[in-house]
Amino acid sequence: MKMSNTISASAFLVNESRSRRVDISKDIYAHLWTTDETHRLWNDFSEQVYPYDDIELGLRNRFYLHQLQSFIQSTKKPRCINIGAGFTSYPFLVDMPCTFMEVDLPHVMDFKQRNIHSFIKDRILPERDIRFIGVDLRKKTDHARLQHEVASFVQNHPSIILLEGISYYLETSVLTDLLNMFSTLQNTGSVLVCDFWDPSVVSHPIFKKFIHYFDGRFGHKKTQYHLFDVDFLTSIKGYHIMEHTDIQQLEKQYLNTTILNDYEKIIPEHYVVLKKEKTTR
Repeated sequence: MKMSNTISASAFLVNESRSRRVDISKDIYAHLWTTDETHRLWNDFSEQVYPYDDIELGLRNRFYLHQLQSFIQSTKKPRCINIGAGFTSYPFLVDMPCTFMEVDLPHVMDFKQRNIHSFIKDRILPERDIRFIGVDLRKKTDHARLQHEVASFVQNHPSIILLEGISYYLETSVLTDLLNMFSTLQNTGSVLVCDFWDPSVVSHPIFKKFIHYFDGRFGHKKTQYHLFDVDFLTSIKGYHIMEHTDIQQLEKQYLNTTILNDYEKIIPEHYVVLKKEKTTR
């Protein structure tokens, strides 16, 4: 893969983690989005900040993939919408029928779509039904366009919406508008999967290193991170919480190990599955 001049190497860092522990992530295509530069960056990040990123992001990918597989297995004609899709591989990791929509910044989606078409042509990836939507969620015009696209895409179909690794980059008002939009558009029985960092993370030693590293390397500022607790998600009308777990519980569930057992040495991320309730009038 030729690196895009418009996409930071940090955008591919999560794929490096997924590809290093495919036994955990189950993402057999993550390596398609890694380069020599991302290898070096990951090694530096591991040494300077966090040596368990491959385990933690592998577990996160495994959790989202498990939710997607479970939903598709139990649903007829499902639709999947991946918000902030980045370079995830979910459409190619499931063999069951499902139509996908991937949403991210326009230059990210353009780059991904071109490469996926090339990978499919070369028979590196299987054929999948995917719509690529490039929007900036911070822009009201793009928010309105996304609403139109999602409404048309979902229609009367059950849907699963994935928000992976994005909630802490969106301002609270933007995330609230987004979740309210989905609550309005999703049909009863549909689900939404989200991860988040709660406010207590600001005093966490690894998180402090994380902020310092990305500020120094890529100019990411602390004000970019928006933190909330699970009460924020329960305040979104139309959903109820089916599942709330965290990274340490995921390790026990999928690996039965205790590598992430020390709270002070991990990035404490939470994961929630919301189910769309029947609308009452």
